[in-house]
Amino acid sequence: MPIAPDARNEFPPMETPRLELSFGNSEDAAVLFPYVHGEEGRLVTDTLLWNGPDVVDDLTSFFGLHETGTFAEDGFHWLLRDRTGELTGKQGRAMGTIGLEPGEQQDECEIGYWLAPPYWGQGLMAEAIVAVSRLAFKAGYRTVEADVYVHNTRGRGLVEKLGFRQDKLIENYVVKRGVPTDAYRYVVTKRDLAEAAG
Repeated sequence: MPIAPDARNEFPPMETPRLELSFGNSEDAAVLFPYVHGEEGRLVTDTLLWNGPDVVDDLTSFFGLHETGTFAEDGFHWLLRDRTGELTGKQGRAMGTIGLEPGEQQDECEIGYWLAPPYWGQGLMAEAIVAVSRLAFKAGYRTVEADVYVHNTRGRGLVEKLGFRQDKLIENYVVKRGVPTDAYRYVVTKRDLAEAAG
C-alpha cells in the first residue's frame, strides 16, 4: 500500500542532472507568470486543465499549497529550476512546474506539468517526469497516470517516449474555453518506465 504523505518533507526537493525540483515563492511566481497569463500564455495553458492565473498572486497562493497542503487534498508540486545556471543564465531560475496528485484508485497517482516555451525541445520535462515518477513508485504507487488532450501531439509523444501506454480515450474530458475537449489517459508502471528511460 502506498504511503499517504501529509507534509512537504515526505516528498522532498530533488535534483536531476540539469534540474532542481523544489518549492516556489513569490519571486518565482513573478518569473513564471508571463508564460501562463493571458493570450501570450495560451501556448502553455491550451494544453492544461487550468486557464492560467489572472494575477501574479494567484501563482503565489498556489505555491503556498506546496508547503501547507496535504497530498490527499492538493497533491505535491515542485518548480523545475535551472540547477547550474547553464540553461537560463541564472542558477535556480524557475522554468515550469510538475506535480503528483492522488488517483482514482489507492495505488494510482496522477502527474501534471508544464514548461515555459523557451526551454522546450531539450528533454527537460522528460527528465523531470522520470524523477517524479520514480519517487511515486518508491512511495508505493503501482501506476502513474497522465491525461493528455488528443490534440496535444507534442505532449502525447513525450509520455509515449517515456513508456506511458495509452489506456483509454476520455471523451468530453473538459470544456476548454467553451469547447468540449477529449483526452487520452496514459499509464506507466515502474517496469515500463525503467525500460523506456533506462
